[in-house]
Amino acid sequence: MERVPQNMVVGWLLAVGLFLFASTGGAQSVDVGPTGTDAVELLSGSYAYVGTAEDDHATIGASIEAAISSLGWLGRRIARSRLANHKELPERIEIKRAGENVSIVMGKYSAVASDDGTERALVGPNGRDSKLHYELEPRTIVQYFVFEHARRKSTYRFNKAGQLVMTVYMTSEKLASPIEYALVYERRSN
Repeated sequence: MERVPQNMVVGWLLAVGLFLFASTGGAQSVDVGPTGTDAVELLSGSYAYVGTAEDDHATIGASIEAAISSLGWLGRRIARSRLANHKELPERIEIKRAGENVSIVMGKYSAVASDDGTERALVGPNGRDSKLHYELEPRTIVQYFVFEHARRKSTYRFNKAGQLVMTVYMTSEKLASPIEYALVYERRSN
């Protein structure tokens, strides 16, 4: 039996491999991520507040006081009244998809905007004009409210115990530090 040169075998295997790779769609774009549940689908549901109101009010109050510490007494008084909505702990949160929009209801306030990051003008939870947009991450919904002198970023995700955590981070050029806090919610059974 005649022996085939090794370099011919390697070349033939390489050619067959390239043919199989091309014919099975192996040239798929690397930009395409794995398909699966998106953040809105994952987090969709109705949730009830399960934190300790006294502790959460204290945390929020301390964060507000630190943020307004550089203002004069009148400025602090005005800022406290404008930031009072942070002390209203939403008793429920509802997350759902509404067509191509993300809808998050926080207590009585509803924030609906496109899921593609497009800004929508509306009145924010503080009663002031703002622009709202959402950014979706693999397991997190990020909600942005942009006001005239402030920006509020709220994230919604599950903790290790499977509870929904709403984390708020608000900044302003007028504040000495950001206002930060997190509230915990349990899924309500329907």
